[in-house]
Amino acid sequence: ADVAAAAAAAAPAKAGWPLPWLPPRTLRRGTEAEVNASDALARVRLEAVRGAFKRAWGAYRKHAWGMDEIKPISNKSHDWLHLGATMIDCLDNLWIFGLKAEFDEAKEWVATKLSFSRAVGILMFETVIRIIGGLLSAFELSREAVFLRKAEELAGLMMYSFKANPETGVPCTTISLDGSRRCTFPTWTQRNAILAEFGTIQLEFKYLAHHTGRKEFWEVAERQIRNVRGRTQPAGLYPNFMSPKTLRWTTTKVSMGALADSFYEYLLKQWLLTQRTEPYLRTMFDEAMLGMARSMVARSTPSELVYIADYVREGKLVHKMDHLACFAGGMLAVGAQHGGEFDREYMTLAERIGETCYEFYRRTTSGLSPEFMSFVGGSDPKVPRNAAYNIGRPEAVETFFIMWYYTRDPKWREMGWEVFSSFERHARTPSGWAALKDVNNPAKLDDKMESFVLAETMKYLFLLFDSSYPIPLDKYVFNTEAHPLGTFDASAFTSAAPPKRR
Repeated sequence: ADVAAAAAAAAPAKAGWPLPWLPPRTLRRGTEAEVNASDALARVRLEAVRGAFKRAWGAYRKHAWGMDEIKPISNKSHDWLHLGATMIDCLDNLWIFGLKAEFDEAKEWVATKLSFSRAVGILMFETVIRIIGGLLSAFELSREAVFLRKAEELAGLMMYSFKANPETGVPCTTISLDGSRRCTFPTWTQRNAILAEFGTIQLEFKYLAHHTGRKEFWEVAERQIRNVRGRTQPAGLYPNFMSPKTLRWTTTKVSMGALADSFYEYLLKQWLLTQRTEPYLRTMFDEAMLGMARSMVARSTPSELVYIADYVREGKLVHKMDHLACFAGGMLAVGAQHGGEFDREYMTLAERIGETCYEFYRRTTSGLSPEFMSFVGGSDPKVPRNAAYNIGRPEAVETFFIMWYYTRDPKWREMGWEVFSSFERHARTPSGWAALKDVNNPAKLDDKMESFVLAETMKYLFLLFDSSYPIPLDKYVFNTEAHPLGTFDASAFTSAAPPKRR
């Protein structure tokens, strides 16, 4: 009966859609009774997620206050940005989770203790998405001016990095905020710029430009899009590395996981953040999604799990899928809500990617996903020895939340609850969730908890079970660190012609 229903719901593939074996279908929506029953369960599950977060936050407050991270086994601290990463990454969690006293205490720390002078040799990308993004989201939700002031101060200190290559404006990978103005690109990329880094500053810098009136923030971010728009691309996609001096692609490799993922996400989300006033960004996004579907999407044998492989060159793929790439299900679903030509195709592909990412969890001993899965020769996924670890990444539950939001199919909440339960069963400590060294041997824990475990993974699980929907997706856009930013009228910045194709 289910097969017949699925066949009836499917439609012929639309001309131009490159996956004839994956025609669009009408996704199942939960009935009123199913949604009501799911909401009743969600009320209990929401409190379980809130409790897990409060346990971790309490430990951070007691043992690592003001540090970047707490080690959840030893209760020692780890400082690598010297910017209070867990504190700032979790400001919007505190607000959304209803922890007002804790939010006020953290706000006081930001106002009186947050200093940038010790941030030396730090990653610009991580600083933008975690620190600037966290401050701006706290401002968006609370309207407390201190957060905007601190974000503006930090962004101002980072502006020198766009001048290291004045002919192109590509910012450095590693920067320092102590006045030394050190600015470098990594040796392991042969000093090339990484797509996901220079292509993942636009939401934060454009939002900051709007709320401060400082056009220079907009211009340095927009220049990165101008640098890549219309350049010759393999398969209509954007390679992982670019020369910051010549703007030439220095590889043909393309990924929807590490090194590239959030660039594609930000094409769509810039268009949404500025209330759809920059249509060229939507065009770039759609062209890239068709390129991805044509050249990177595959299905496994015998289970027919749909996955996104890494592109090496025309006709050659590496059949693996990063957990990072699980964000693509949610991205496609968000992109399918605005009357686009391939909305139904996007939603169908989003569902299949979400289901595959659930299998990343279901097929391991611990019920937790490895860093990536191998689909050797297109076979069903297996855990590679060099990727067996789990560090609490959020991308699968991000997609589960977004798919629930748009379909109200209770299966997405059930998947999310299974993931949460596995974290509580195998990663739980009195101070949060530890990392697993081997998802098929969960007794081996690693004394590490990235700030995104709380800021993203727990936030998306909380939103999945919060039936009040405190962050409506038609009014907010999440940055790649799960920080919601309100959309705005960008006409003051977008009245000029869009960046030209090169």
